[in-house]
Amino acid sequence: MNNRDLFKAIGGVDGDLIEKANAATRMKRNYARWGSIAACFALVLGFAIYKFPHTPLPALTQISQQTPAASPTGIRKFLNYNGYRYAFVSDGAQFKFTGAEPVKSLGTLKFDIRDIANHDKNQYAEKDYAATFAVGGELYEIPTSPSHFRIAVKYEQNYYLAEIVAKVNDSAITAKDYLDMSNLKEHVQDMHVMNHAGDDVLKKVTDHASVESIVKGLYDAKTADLSNKEYEAIAEAQSQGKSYQLKFNLKDGTSMSMYIIPELKVVSMGDDYYQLPDTFLEQSGDIFTGLKQEALPLY
Repeated sequence: MNNRDLFKAIGGVDGDLIEKANAATRMKRNYARWGSIAACFALVLGFAIYKFPHTPLPALTQISQQTPAASPTGIRKFLNYNGYRYAFVSDGAQFKFTGAEPVKSLGTLKFDIRDIANHDKNQYAEKDYAATFAVGGELYEIPTSPSHFRIAVKYEQNYYLAEIVAKVNDSAITAKDYLDMSNLKEHVQDMHVMNHAGDDVLKKVTDHASVESIVKGLYDAKTADLSNKEYEAIAEAQSQGKSYQLKFNLKDGTSMSMYIIPELKVVSMGDDYYQLPDTFLEQSGDIFTGLKQEALPLY
């Protein structure tokens, strides 16, 4: 087992630990248990904390979390739709719409990926409408979320949100395609550099030129094919407090987040890892100068 396999295999932690560690790995056609143990073997997960960009519609915008996330089994909560894998936001916390609820149905979650008693465990791994959570729930389009970047799931009278993190066949999503789906370039207003856990603002970046430079660097990032040594370097950098969360505040009052290790020029968006261009630190490196945060604890 190499380091990449180890990143994929570690699991069995609950939602609160995942939220603290903000670490996860990509799924390789099986539904291996998701999550990770922070600092030892973890690469920052860029599951975008993103809420409704694009053109606002009357009586349909705001949502709010009702209940805390919980993942007692340690299995990551996700679904497959239209060739993409969607992770449930906040590990399956319930949400509510304060305006009109979604009305355009996208279909029903039919297949339980966790049910491996009577079939090959890989049978549903890439199948549309397969899920590890809310099986039987109805999918709905959110008009303000472009390209179905984020969709709603109604299950047992409650709503949940899920957003694109990868393609079901694990082929890479380019940084440009991912960012275009989220409409980040069009809707970003300013940015906060957070500690890795996302509970402390280390720097506020309100200058438009600086924010624009960061976004441009992200668009120019290339999908990373990480070696064992690079995985080790990422784990070490994270354990030393060198990994940060970038929280982009959007013009509609919502936000989108991802994770970055400036020293290694590595950023994670969705479940993919990207290598930033060499010019990134030359143009934007000063933003990360002098930032301090506590190293993630070992579990």
